[in-house]
Amino acid sequence: MPAYPRFPGLVRACVVFLGLCTLYGCSDSGDTLSPTPQPVPLEPAEEPDPNLVTIAPGDDFQQRLLEAMINAEPGQTIELPEGEFEIDAALSLDVDNVTIRGQGHESTVLNFATQVSGGESILITSNNVLLENFAVIDPPSDGIKFKFSNGVTMKSLRVEWTCGACVENGAYGLYPVQTENVLIEDSIVVGASDAGIYVGQSDKIIVRRNTVSLNVAGIEIENSTNSDVYDNLAENNTGGILVFDLPNLSIDGERSRIFNNIVRNNNTGNFAPEGNIVGVVPAGTGLLAMAFDDVEIFGNTIEGNQSAAIIIVSFDISGLTTDDVTYDPDPRRIHVHDNVYSNNASDPQDLAGDVASLFAALGGLPEIVYDGLGENGGAFADTDRICINEDQSVSRGVVFHPDGSGSSIDQSFFACAHASLPEVVLDTPEVIAEGEIPPTEEEIEQLCTPVGSMPNFDAAEVSCRQLSGYNLFADNEEPRSAANDGIHYELTTELFTDYAEKYRFIFVPDGSQGAYSTRDVLDWPIGTIIAKTFTMPNDFLNSAAGEVIIETRIMIHRNDGWVTLPYIWREDGSGADLTVAGGRRTLSWIHSDGSSRSTDYVIPDANSCKTCHGVTRAETGSGVNTETVNLPIGPKARFLNRDNVYGSETVNQLEYMAAQGVLAGLPTDLASIETAPDWEDTAVSLEGRAKAYLDINCAHCHSPGGFASNSGMFLEFWRTVDTTYGICKAPVAAGAGSGGLQFDFVPGDADQSITLFRMDSNEPDVRMPEIGRSIIHDEAVALVREWVNSQIGGCN
Repeated sequence: MPAYPRFPGLVRACVVFLGLCTLYGCSDSGDTLSPTPQPVPLEPAEEPDPNLVTIAPGDDFQQRLLEAMINAEPGQTIELPEGEFEIDAALSLDVDNVTIRGQGHESTVLNFATQVSGGESILITSNNVLLENFAVIDPPSDGIKFKFSNGVTMKSLRVEWTCGACVENGAYGLYPVQTENVLIEDSIVVGASDAGIYVGQSDKIIVRRNTVSLNVAGIEIENSTNSDVYDNLAENNTGGILVFDLPNLSIDGERSRIFNNIVRNNNTGNFAPEGNIVGVVPAGTGLLAMAFDDVEIFGNTIEGNQSAAIIIVSFDISGLTTDDVTYDPDPRRIHVHDNVYSNNASDPQDLAGDVASLFAALGGLPEIVYDGLGENGGAFADTDRICINEDQSVSRGVVFHPDGSGSSIDQSFFACAHASLPEVVLDTPEVIAEGEIPPTEEEIEQLCTPVGSMPNFDAAEVSCRQLSGYNLFADNEEPRSAANDGIHYELTTELFTDYAEKYRFIFVPDGSQGAYSTRDVLDWPIGTIIAKTFTMPNDFLNSAAGEVIIETRIMIHRNDGWVTLPYIWREDGSGADLTVAGGRRTLSWIHSDGSSRSTDYVIPDANSCKTCHGVTRAETGSGVNTETVNLPIGPKARFLNRDNVYGSETVNQLEYMAAQGVLAGLPTDLASIETAPDWEDTAVSLEGRAKAYLDINCAHCHSPGGFASNSGMFLEFWRTVDTTYGICKAPVAAGAGSGGLQFDFVPGDADQSITLFRMDSNEPDVRMPEIGRSIIHDEAVALVREWVNSQIGGCN
């Protein structure tokens, strides 16, 4: 305690005087020293970086991170703190030119062990995105996935399943698919039940200086072009490094250099869920090339892999079949040279063990094995040969026939060479054009203050904080009727969302009109707003019991494409607020069978909407789709071609839209429109009902441009029911979702069909659809089960 608290003024004066003496000097004579020094200017305070968004630790860390990713702007860096943080929902980003950076993969840890929604833990669908210096542990499905991105950079990341090599682990750790210009470096992946690092249907890829262990496949390049895989450590996996080319996909795999890697002791038992293509990889495989063309393998150290150092095989060895008439199942132009080998093929396992018996009389399984199936009918031309040139003595062998006859370790068979493949050079990231200055909060509020009784299309380019800002309904507390100049519509067959009822309206700016499309979504003009309100009846057997209004999702067609905005209704019904991070609501009701039911209803965040609404639109010269846009799902002619009541009249919905001047090009003969029926209408054929349900619930992803396009299974109503539809089709990347089953649909046997298994599951890494529901749609499962069982044939 100071001794002078009662004299603060005197103390202050003394302090000031002593300070002046120090500055200018004082003497007993009262003389002042000269010259007087000039005061030192203060350095200006450092301005905060407007492009740095720092997420501090705290109880609401997940919410703040999710909102930062949703609200991110090009050029921003989202910085994560030290610490381990539990995340129970998928995170996603769809903004270009963003960095997400932690403090190191040992210091910043995102733990997804309790994740309950989403098909992957982190999903990126935008361009020029950098992720670095953090860890993702125990994701229930995939770790970090990029889809349709151009400019993918993942540095110093760690994805790990702490269980180790467990079959229940997620499928993929670092997982770019249908992307371009991919760089994955200095990262660690442990425990993936399919592939630790997986790059699929992509172009221009560099994977370097990574460590992968205890995965089924350490590193896998699948159906991709122009990849360099080098300076990696692949150890203790089932197979160290794989290059695969599979049928029914958008790109053929070719041109991959695998060099200067250490590939050792990859002897972990194969723990892939049964039915996955990597399930054929023998434990103890160093490198494996299947059906891939133009592979150069050189400068690697390959040691201690008990089945083989290198295996080169046809797709046919998997035992699977395909109806892809353009697919070449055989590997061609493989060049192996200048590697270092030791202690490989010492104890062949699995398929390699079966093949080893064919070489028993020849001294055992060679270190390098080629199945030769593609050359059974005649040797490849010189330009396509499998060439092996090694300085050191290493055994190599070939098996020409599935029954094993013709096995040989004739080294001269491989005496050829191919020209070196070129280095992969990634494109320089495009400079993202500076857009218009975003409106201020005051300007947004002004735009979202409607005038009059018409929809507020002036606000279409901004995201209003309240749904009422768009003035879509005559009563802002009643979104189920009395739309302001909007057209109510219903679908011929309904999409399932936890049994919620839906009220749909479309609002087209005055003087504008959309265009008819036979199979695609109708082409609605800029400024169009589509609103869908979700409610839950309190009692499905008693409409008088009322219903709970949960949320209204709107889509707005802006100048740069469709955007999705979720609005959650207040529990007092007084309005709906924009909630980009989504939410949850516990709901209870009396079901149509009289039972009491409840669910923790999930309201998706704004970015998750792209999982269902996102499609590819642009395609590069290499065949890689790289641009993702949102599109509506329901407003397609095949779902709209039905009657509805407008005022006192019952009119066909498409005809009504045309009469209102908002739809051009409608065919005169509405009966000519291929229409999906109501899946609940028992007067319709069983197959028609099942296909209609699968279309509205699944085809927005399972289509050539959808998020499940890499699966090769397409479920639009108009498609023929064949392999492309999933009949006897083996999955591409189902992970645990395969349930150990072999085919998507098995005619006559629903219990052996992967699609039924996934529809009838509520596990986050199994269920399909993976978002949009939190309970199983029992009635639909019964319908599709009955349809599959009614078919004849089975699968070979």
